[in-house]
Order: sequence, then structure tokens, then C-alpha cells
Amino acid sequence: MALFLPDDREVLWDTSHLLELVKGYGVVFGTHSPYEAYLTALASKQLGTFKLLGAGCSEKEVEDLIAAAELPVILLLADSISGDSGAALVARVRQLQPDLKAILLVNNLSNFGRDPGLARRFDGLVSAGNVGRGGIYRCLEAIIKQGRSYVDPLLKLELASSDCQQLGSLSNRERSILPLLARGLKNKEIANELSIAESTTRDYVSSILAKLQISNRAAAAAWAIGQGLVGD
Repeated sequence: MALFLPDDREVLWDTSHLLELVKGYGVVFGTHSPYEAYLTALASKQLGTFKLLGAGCSEKEVEDLIAAAELPVILLLADSISGDSGAALVARVRQLQPDLKAILLVNNLSNFGRDPGLARRFDGLVSAGNVGRGGIYRCLEAIIKQGRSYVDPLLKLELASSDCQQLGSLSNRERSILPLLARGLKNKEIANELSIAESTTRDYVSSILAKLQISNRAAAAAWAIGQGLVGD
């Protein structure tokens, strides 16, 4: 974690450009830590830096804040909020506010590396190492001004490293099964395609899920698509 010092020139002390980006939005902050929630609320109250709608310490608190919002919301979510880093929460609150801008603040790189699909569930991903050093500003600029998603450069390196390791752990047969999973084929259909037993296919699929450290076929399919393993 980066150390913050009062005279650190890398820290973004002037937040005027950031404030311009969030005009017209309400900000909701979500974390599992009461300390982080309190300090965020305190900074907003004392400095008046942005329109903070609230800082929640649980998924329900965050969901209630967004449900009550009258402004379009920017959600800043610490990955400590839940075991899935808030992915299910974001899916739910998008039903309440489809134009929600959701940004994940990633502190736990090991969890992040095991679930590269997070990049598709959030509008932006910012590494904790770049918070305060322009990471949130660059993310908001990409999302709001340029209309595109954003992944912090530090996290891109983690994704690339994790993906290479996971792909390398798969056998040739498992790699041949992944594109078929991505096409939505069932075990019996995969078995017919590859001329192997259905029970063998089931074992291969279980092995793939274990090696990729994901829980279901849909996540495996998404991973395969993200790796470009599915042809036209």
C-alpha cells in the first residue's frame, strides 16, 4: 500500500478537476469498514468536496442509499464490501438505477486475480495503490467524459499475469472444452463433439472450474470469451 505524506507530489491534492466531473451526480460509498465510511463522510462534510449521499457499511445500506437517490449515482465500492467484491450488489442496484456508474476500489489483488470477470461487472476498476494518485480521476474521466470503461494499469498487469497462469494450468483437452462451454453446449453435446464419454466430459468440466477457481459453467464461458478462446 502506498504511503501518504503531506508533501507528496504524486498525491492529487487539488480535486477541482475531479469535482467538475461529478457535478450533477450523487456519490454513494460502500465498504465493510466503519472507519473508511466515517472518514469518507467526514471529508465530504468538512470539505464539501462532492455530493455524498451516504457511506454504507453493508450491501443493504448501500442498496437503500441508491434506492432513495434522486440524482444519478456514482457508486464507489471497496472490494471489502462482500465476498464477491460487490458484484451481485451492483447487478441488483442497476435494476434500481440503470444509469448507475459503478467503480470498484481493489485492495485484495489475490481475490481480484481469481475473478477477472469483475472487469465486466463494473464501469471502472481502480487499484488501491492509485487511489489519491489520480486513479479515481482517470477512471471518472473515462466513464463520464469518454463514455468507456476503465481498468487501472496496475490491475491490467494483475489480470494478464493471472490469466496466463490459469490458462497454463489447463490440459490440452480442457482447453478444447472451454470454447464449447462458451458456446453454451451441455456435457452430452460436448461429449458428442469430441467423441468422448459424457462422464469424462463432466470430470473435465469440474477440473476446469477448480483450476480457474470459479463456481459455475457461465463464469467459465465468460472467462473463455474474455481470453479470445471462442472463434467466429
